[in-house]
Amino acid sequence: MTRRFRYPQGALASCYARGGIGLALSAGPLILVQPAPAAAWVLAAAAALFLVYFARTVCRSLTFIELDEAGIRASGPLGASIRWEELRALQLEYYSTRRDREEGWMQLKLRAARRTIRVDSDLAEFAELARAAAGHARRRGLAIDESTRNNLSALRAA
Repeated sequence: MTRRFRYPQGALASCYARGGIGLALSAGPLILVQPAPAAAWVLAAAAALFLVYFARTVCRSLTFIELDEAGIRASGPLGASIRWEELRALQLEYYSTRRDREEGWMQLKLRAARRTIRVDSDLAEFAELARAAAGHARRRGLAIDESTRNNLSALRAA
C-alpha cells in the first residue's frame, strides 16, 4: 500500500509570509530608492537569501512524499527516489531554535549511493514516515548513530 505525505498548507503559509515580507523589506528599498553602494550590497544579499527561502517554500508546497514497500519517493520540482535495498544511511537530526532545546524542528535524511531525500518535520505525519523509514533501515542492518536513535526515541519512532 502506498502512503502519501504532504506539507500542510497552514505550516507553509507562515514560510510564505516570512519569505515575502523579507523579500519586500530587502528588495523594496533597492527598487524604490537608490541606497549607498554598501547598503545596496547588503540589501541585495538579503534579497537573494529571502528569494531562495521563498523558492524553497514553493518547492516544498509542490512536493509530496510517497512511501511503499519498494521505497520512498519525493515527487515534485526536486524529486528523487530511493528503493529500500539501495538505502545506505538514515539520519534524523534535530535543529533547536532556543538554547533550552525546547523548540526546533527535525530533518530526516535518507541516502542512497547517488541520491538523498531530506524531509522536514513540518510534513504531515512526519513521525509515521520516520518510523517506517527506521524500520526499513533496521531490516537492512544499517548502523544508526546515537543521535538518530535518541531523536527517533523522542518521536516514539524507535
